Order: sequence, then C-alpha cells, then structure tokens
Amino acid sequence: MENKRNNSSRNCRGVFAVGLLAGFSGFMLGLLFAPQSGKKFRKIIAEKFIEIVDRSKFAVVEARVKAEEFIDRSREKTDDDL
Repeated sequence: MENKRNNSSRNCRGVFAVGLLAGFSGFMLGLLFAPQSGKKFRKIIAEKFIEIVDRSKFAVVEARVKAEEFIDRSREKTDDDL
C-alpha cells in the first residue's frame, strides 16, 4: 500500500514537472513567433528575465524567513518539553 502511494506521488511530480516545462516552452515559442521587431523582442525578453530573477530572489528570502521562524518555533517547543 505504501509503495503505491510513493509511486503515485512520483507520478504526480513528474506530470507537474512536464506540465511546467511544456508551459514554459509554449510561452517561449509564443514570444519567438510573435510579430515584433528584434529590438523590441530582446527588450521584452530582458524585462521578463529581470522580473523572473526578482521574483526568485524574493521567494528565496521568503523561504529563508519562514525556515528561520520554523526553527525558532521548534526550538521553543523543544525547550518547553525539556
């Protein structure tokens, strides 16, 4: 029974990863074939890239803050139990 859950979880992750990759590929192909000049296209790509980098940086900071909060709560619980 446990083995079926692990396989199901792996399949879901695989399907999600493939869907994410397909979505990203579709987005990039849409940009490539959009009727725009090369200069304008490069500007749009650069802006989107900067936006993605900024979002990634924010996500990392947010994850770090949440992890630190979790560690602090865990330490408090451990101290209370002792």
